Amino acid sequence: MGDLGLKYGFWGFGLGGTSIANACANIRMNVKNNMQPYTALLVNTNEVDMNKIPHCSTATKYILRGFEKGAARDIQVGEEAFLTHKEDLISKVQQLFSDRDFIFLVVGLGGGTGTGAVIEAARVLHANGFKGRFGLVLTLPRDQEGKVVLDNAIRRLQLIAKAMKGLGSILLVDNQQLFEDYLQKNSKGNVEDFLKSTNEYIAELLHDINMVTSNYNPTGPYHFDISEWLKMLQTSGIIMIGKTVLYESDVDAENQGTYLALMKQSIERGVLSGGYKLENADRCALSLLASPAGAKRMFTLGMINTLEKQMMEYAPYANERPVATYGDKAINQLHIYSVFAGLSLPKRVLDIVESSKKLVRTVEATDEALTMLQSYNISDGSEVDDLEALLNSNERTEPDPKNSDDPFSNL
Repeated sequence: MGDLGLKYGFWGFGLGGTSIANACANIRMNVKNNMQPYTALLVNTNEVDMNKIPHCSTATKYILRGFEKGAARDIQVGEEAFLTHKEDLISKVQQLFSDRDFIFLVVGLGGGTGTGAVIEAARVLHANGFKGRFGLVLTLPRDQEGKVVLDNAIRRLQLIAKAMKGLGSILLVDNQQLFEDYLQKNSKGNVEDFLKSTNEYIAELLHDINMVTSNYNPTGPYHFDISEWLKMLQTSGIIMIGKTVLYESDVDAENQGTYLALMKQSIERGVLSGGYKLENADRCALSLLASPAGAKRMFTLGMINTLEKQMMEYAPYANERPVATYGDKAINQLHIYSVFAGLSLPKRVLDIVESSKKLVRTVEATDEALTMLQSYNISDGSEVDDLEALLNSNERTEPDPKNSDDPFSNL
């Protein structure tokens, strides 16, 4: 498998974006030339965070000088840092990405550098020769990351949603969903392992679909080729990817229960994010890979008809919905990849807004505490000088509810 589909470029910002972009640049192919086929430009304010990114020969690191201490989750600082270095970054982008077929702008939403820079970076790509050749990879924060992070993500999503029709595809990575999935399988793992695993999974998924378009032998009339994958990436709106892998021996083409439910689960939940209204998709596609013997046994007219009906049910208004099948000796399991493009924002975005709302302290609660604190008078002890008498006293003075100086009068 040495033929590459699209030549990707990855422009990562902030710790989250540079980590994903670097993982993508680290993808290796088993060939003598073009062993590391993807190129990355890694941009950050924080020099300490940049030093955490492992060296990769096809990734170029760029520190936003003058802002080396980081943006401290301040999106205004992140935007200012980008604009300060804008002309130099344009030169770097043209130098590194001029031969790329498609550029992914990669940002972890919620922080300062990437969240602050993403809009201006998209404008740079759009205005400097990459119009129609770039899309976004955006990670969505977990609920526990705090109100500042959630609000930063919301602010940028509001702007991106308004400009969505003028952009290429947007791949959303839901860290909440991925963290919960990882926790179920690796409850004793740590955050570093989770992030490394997630970054590598994103990189491998984008690479796998790219390879499907150019490396395998079609066994049916349809082929999800390079041009169709590029068309998906150029489609405005959210792009959703599903993937499931089954043992060939477990799949019975005449028994839908052995494959259909698991495929539907991977589509409806997504592998990076879920909660989409799939009926809004402009395009969708399904690719099935198996061994030559497995392909001959499984990919019957009955099975293909079942899958075509399911795709029609999911996306009745899609302009295209091919079901492509492949058989190759390098494959020993059934791999099912699904792609839906042109979607609207998922339910997870609404959840982030609701989570942010819950973190707002009510004015009443804050004012009540402040009022109680300010009105409370600490006794100077002049009324009772005898400590023993105080401790032995059986008398209890009831508070006067009319006395406004008593902060506990309402109890």
